[in-house]
Amino acid sequence: MRSAYIASTQGGGGKTTISVGLCLALRNRGINAGYFKPVGTLAAHAGNQLVDEDATFVAGLLGLDDSPTDICPVVLDEDALHDVLEGSEVDAMRRVEAAYARVAKGKDMLVCEGLGEIWQGRFLQTSGAEVVKRLRLAAILVAKFAGARLLDDICYVKDALKKSMLGVIFNMVPESRLEVVEGDYTRFLAKNGIASYGALVSNSRLSAISIGEIADELGGTFVCGEDHRGLLAETYLIGAMSPEHALHYFQITPNKVVIVGGDRSEIVLTALDTPTVAVVLTGNFVPSASVVARAEEAGVPLIAVDGDTVQAADGMRRLFGRLRVQEPGKIDLIAAIIAERVDLDRLVGDLGDG
Repeated sequence: MRSAYIASTQGGGGKTTISVGLCLALRNRGINAGYFKPVGTLAAHAGNQLVDEDATFVAGLLGLDDSPTDICPVVLDEDALHDVLEGSEVDAMRRVEAAYARVAKGKDMLVCEGLGEIWQGRFLQTSGAEVVKRLRLAAILVAKFAGARLLDDICYVKDALKKSMLGVIFNMVPESRLEVVEGDYTRFLAKNGIASYGALVSNSRLSAISIGEIADELGGTFVCGEDHRGLLAETYLIGAMSPEHALHYFQITPNKVVIVGGDRSEIVLTALDTPTVAVVLTGNFVPSASVVARAEEAGVPLIAVDGDTVQAADGMRRLFGRLRVQEPGKIDLIAAIIAERVDLDRLVGDLGDG
């Protein structure tokens, strides 16, 4: 059985979630599946070792005892670029190959999580396309729903990976679009030699983030509502419009965090009158006592951050793009969704045919 490389059409498409889910679902079928991330981007230090934060977290989640530097042997950062320019990086792909061999030992197969897009890592000659070719992996593409243009992205990746690409798992598909994805999209891809293994419906519980995590990630300070750190947010909106215009979007988007300049009290009050979980106030500006009192009355935390709205939004984007499994029940939910919505019989068969 070939190991599977989990590619993506874009960052934040759910690769980590699906990689974990596949590992769990395959294990439930008696297949000893391990986890490998050839190249990472979230650099962290464990002692004197450079590791990938997400890969290390997933390894702990799956109960793996492989070395963190084997699970993710290459981490892309500016130091890596400096090594290339100075000529001290001899062969990053060689490190990937050696680590892959060590992690694969004793396993039936590995689920190999790729980066956001298939070309990332090219400056170290460890892009997804290069890794798939060198390790002779079978690629499965996670395709986050984005309308019909998604088909262009899928075909582009197929052109890059050629026969190495087995097929697609659609992810974060709205209920209202599930029928067309499972019908027209699947038929179109089949005509282009691309299998469709399943379509996962958007699940807000998997992507939810606690208000405490948001405050910690953004380096924020609670103006009020710190006792509500455990509340979960499912999405975020930026309040960079008039109150009248903002009201419509605020009303139709529940369980949200609103990011807004701390001096825009009218937008803050508009958010507080709609289903809002928290408000992030940028520019480290604390609103008036009356606005704070209204937030306390509504039970909505106000979090002040030093950066501007663009910086706060970028931090939120990174947060919502990562796997959130702090709740034990989420792990079982991931495995159940994969088992229910992905044609594992076909997928395992196609991996074995290689």
